[in-house]
Amino acid sequence: MRILIVATGLMLLPMTYAVPQEPAQGEAAEVAALMARVGAPSPTAVDEFKKAGMDEVRPHVLTATERAKVASVLASLPKLNRRVLEKRLHSLAFVDGIPGEGTGLTSPMGKTGLYDITLRASILDEPLSTFLTTKEQRVFTKDGSGVTVTVTGTGTDAVTYVLLHESTHVTDFACGITAQPQSWFGVGVWASQTAMVAPLADSIAAKTYFRGGQRVSMGQAATVYDALAQTPFVSLYSTAEPQEDLAELVAWREIQKEHHGDLVITVGDAHGKTLGQWAPLSFPAVQKRFAEVDKLLELQGPCKGL
Repeated sequence: MRILIVATGLMLLPMTYAVPQEPAQGEAAEVAALMARVGAPSPTAVDEFKKAGMDEVRPHVLTATERAKVASVLASLPKLNRRVLEKRLHSLAFVDGIPGEGTGLTSPMGKTGLYDITLRASILDEPLSTFLTTKEQRVFTKDGSGVTVTVTGTGTDAVTYVLLHESTHVTDFACGITAQPQSWFGVGVWASQTAMVAPLADSIAAKTYFRGGQRVSMGQAATVYDALAQTPFVSLYSTAEPQEDLAELVAWREIQKEHHGDLVITVGDAHGKTLGQWAPLSFPAVQKRFAEVDKLLELQGPCKGL
């Protein structure tokens, strides 16, 4: 779950010069500044969880080991994301009492231009494949066929993936990356903030639960992923809206490039036989967009107005 925020349309500042390597002490100072904002969830975030029916939500106090892990993940974020967080992150909090399918939310702190990121604490010890498979199964409904869907993510863990994803939301909102559909990000994919271009909108991959559609029977899973392979989306969750599309692209490109990881979707039958496998990071249209993600992250500095 996440609060939908309409970005304000700020443009990225073009940079035509080489960016010097960041001194180690600069990175350490940035991470220390971000860790100083790790604490209790905001009342607004708690209210949002409770409105969604999660009445047992409660603050999670990080152990020393967990704090060290969070600091390590923050240090591993792209420089652009980390520097935007330094300017725009109000708080980073972890909570207990959220079901396994829930992750957390990124929400604005009033009209301050700052954001709170509140996450399910159990992801700190959760394997990435477990997280992804649990999330993906929301798309399908059992139909007696015995067909299964398993999503395997390698290279890192759930909390790293989630913070890559959520920090990209903050970067997007601050820099207005998805606010203009005809930018490098949206051209040929998004016609507006809510609508895809016609050929993509007609795909079965763009009509799933993540896009607001009905759950698909397990027996149709292979058809759904065959359709996904013909799109520029790195995951079914990417089809939800432009903001999720960008967050997924950045997260998976970083996992592939910096963590040497991969993403593989496997559909099997009731006897454990593989019916099909798909590797979205290798989809031709996705690789083309990854090249643009690389250009974005190479900027490394803050966007205009920060």
